[in-house]
Amino acid sequence: MDLNNWGQRTHKKIEYEYHRSGPQHNETWTVIVRVDEQEYGRGVARNRRGAEEAAAGEALRVIQQL
Repeated sequence: MDLNNWGQRTHKKIEYEYHRSGPQHNETWTVIVRVDEQEYGRGVARNRRGAEEAAAGEALRVIQQL
């Protein structure tokens, strides 16, 4: 199950917040996933896509436990 598909199916508002830190040649991305304005997941990686996938995966695990 994909987080965005779940959001569409359940009519939930999913937002991604992006933060970049460190020097450009060695940056770290942190992504926070919010569902209806509540944090459900956070991911950290060397690139934006990796951090986004980690955050979405964590959010899905939390949702599936509810």
